[in-house]
Amino acid sequence: MIKVICVGKIKEKFFKEALEEYQKRLSKYTKLSIIEVEDINLNNEELIKQKESELILKHIDKKDYVITLEIEGKEL
Repeated sequence: MIKVICVGKIKEKFFKEALEEYQKRLSKYTKLSIIEVEDINLNNEELIKQKESELILKHIDKKDYVITLEIEGKEL
């Protein structure tokens, strides 16, 4: 099973259509789950990261293999 965990709602039509297409293509091989967690709006950036990470971690099991997509992430 593949889980895609997003912070905030997926609003852009392009992303929704892309996710639907991937779900259709992957359905023969595995299940794809799209999870949208609440986008936290506070003044403190560190507190935002803490709260959002707690919401994300609720959906990740110890046995899961995690890949993150980050703006400042390292390209492999």
